[in-house]
Amino acid sequence: VHNGPKTPYESNFAFPITTAMSFNRSLWKATGAQIGRESAALNNMGEAWSTYWAPVVNLARSPRWGRNLETPGEDSYLSGQYAVAFIDGLQNSPLDPFHWQAGATCKHFVANSMEKSCDGGQCHGREDYDAIVPMRDLVDSYLYPFQQCVEKGQAAGLMCSCAQPSLTLLATP
Repeated sequence: VHNGPKTPYESNFAFPITTAMSFNRSLWKATGAQIGRESAALNNMGEAWSTYWAPVVNLARSPRWGRNLETPGEDSYLSGQYAVAFIDGLQNSPLDPFHWQAGATCKHFVANSMEKSCDGGQCHGREDYDAIVPMRDLVDSYLYPFQQCVEKGQAAGLMCSCAQPSLTLLATP
């Protein structure tokens, strides 16, 4: 949003990790719907874009990740359910069933939970970190919320390249 004389402010909401704790799908949808309405209005005024980089559904699995507050949490089922409700509210309006209010872009695909961390004098950031994820954990946990974004939420897109770390898959016995 470009704040200025025409659009001095926009609504702010509680962090997704706090609203997810409510397990209240209607709250998640209502939050998405308000953001979608404001997005459409601000876009029509030329003060915002029509695609939003939300929701963040990558799992909060490491306390070192600086974006944990932006996620629904560490549970893949909860994150997927949150995404479906939020996307429905953000994209769809009962006033105009033929057009989206805004496009949702689920992020950060996939197993990306590192900003910057130092351990034993060795530092890593999201640009050079190798996320070692067993195949079973990848399929059962990390991919599930993104699958929900696409299949049930019908999100406009996925953010799949933002200085993405490498991903090493481990074969499961």
